[in-house]
Amino acid sequence: MKIRIEIDEHAAEEEIVLRCRELNEDVIAMQKRLVGVINEGMKLAVTKGDAEYYLNLSEILFFETAGNAVAVHTVSQIYTTTLRLYELEELLPAGFLRVSKSTILNAERVRSVRKNITGASEVEFDGTGRKAFVSRSYFKLLLNKLEEKRLRK
Repeated sequence: MKIRIEIDEHAAEEEIVLRCRELNEDVIAMQKRLVGVINEGMKLAVTKGDAEYYLNLSEILFFETAGNAVAVHTVSQIYTTTLRLYELEELLPAGFLRVSKSTILNAERVRSVRKNITGASEVEFDGTGRKAFVSRSYFKLLLNKLEEKRLRK
């Protein structure tokens, strides 16, 4: 693999191009890691009551649909966002993972996973008693993400 930097004084903005022979798991993983690094300092605008707050993504435990809104859970607060889960999936870095039809969680903040054979499994987060549920169809994907996280450390 080659890494090359090209300087273009006329470029409107910085651009990263991954050129590959084929799209495979390694290329996709590299793209996700780059997006994660780029979005590391990203803040998300959320609301609580009539106030708007800007949260670091690392503060967020999980997102969950609540009626017509999306609830944003942190250790001590619950905010709302106007973004839909599918929009958040596109926007969020690789550390965030869809785990059910109604939930996206921050895999970096997962403390434990309790498997339930008959239905949704339960995830508990660092620094809080808050819990989210993982549907059976997403459970293996979550375990793979947690294993990937463990191997990086």
